[in-house]
Amino acid sequence: MRRREKRDEVLLLAAVSGEIPADWMGEAAGSKEYGAALLTRLKRDGEIKLRSKDGIRGYLLRAKGKRYLLERYREDVGLFLSGSGATNHVKSEPDKRLRLHRMSMVWIYFYRMGIGVFVSDKPVLFPGLYLSPSLSRGMGEGNKDNKIGAYYGTAEWKLETDKEVSGSRACGILVGDGAFVVYNTMDSLMKWTPKIERNLRSRVEMRFRRFGFGETRLYGAVMMGRDMDMLGRILGSDGGLKGNLYQVDETYERIYFVPLVKEAMVQVRLLCSGERREKLRRFLCGALSQVRENPFGLEAGTDGNGRNVYFCYLLELWQLKRIRAQGAARGGRVFCFTYQAEAVRKVLGEWFEVEAIRPEKVYRYLGWES
Repeated sequence: MRRREKRDEVLLLAAVSGEIPADWMGEAAGSKEYGAALLTRLKRDGEIKLRSKDGIRGYLLRAKGKRYLLERYREDVGLFLSGSGATNHVKSEPDKRLRLHRMSMVWIYFYRMGIGVFVSDKPVLFPGLYLSPSLSRGMGEGNKDNKIGAYYGTAEWKLETDKEVSGSRACGILVGDGAFVVYNTMDSLMKWTPKIERNLRSRVEMRFRRFGFGETRLYGAVMMGRDMDMLGRILGSDGGLKGNLYQVDETYERIYFVPLVKEAMVQVRLLCSGERREKLRRFLCGALSQVRENPFGLEAGTDGNGRNVYFCYLLELWQLKRIRAQGAARGGRVFCFTYQAEAVRKVLGEWFEVEAIRPEKVYRYLGWES
């Protein structure tokens, strides 16, 4: 990826996301300490401003910041700072601002872990999709050699004609060896309309078939959330009193929960690399007496005492629901990461023995930089 000054990184992240949540400015800058100093400078120079309204605090670009980016980084921001898009003319309604905050967290999280998020850092997702010169201008080939993956916000692949998916809660698409539609429920259950999300999934699958992106195909979805406490709330959800809140349904055969914490970056890297997922799985299977070869099966196999062993470190929600449903009838051993262990114990109950894997050991084993 291109090397940029921290100042430019923050301005670019504000441009593509529309509004950065105030408590995420430190993440956007790389550290809270540097973020505070940089923020003071950006506000003093008139490039960014704070909006505090209806209890929601966020930072957005001022006209001077937009002009600077369009002069220096037009390829990266032209799509986001042109026309009447939500990122160019940020609305003041609380629900619209919170939607931008959900999307901003994802942009920042992926960028800070090394995933390509800006146009110049990644290939175009659906070449030929944008027929309008005003939309296609500046969308180059990008960097195809990113070692982790690429992320595409909805503005990069949704069209004005996609009326049947206009109410989707999707933030974007994460692409590695396979692709995942990305959502962010933050710290509460998001509103969810299964029909709209199924339409979105169908539309994305159709575009992968039509436009191609190598051999990439849609593997499922990633549901991000503020922290691991959201796992129990999601798995315990019945849709709320009105039935319009998220609950695990059949929209996706596989949907993975990823908390927005630094430790969980190992999950994202595994989702982006089928080769590394399989390498880790094979290593863990070495401790089993009997292995079940289906990587998407419920159990990985059985141990020397005949107990079922489950690999749950990817936090696939359907798998966790089905394991929990078995409860005392089967029990077994569950492998997950250390930051997941407490929440997984609460979700599955006393019949399951949870064994924690240290993410840093996985990084070393797979040859990744931490």
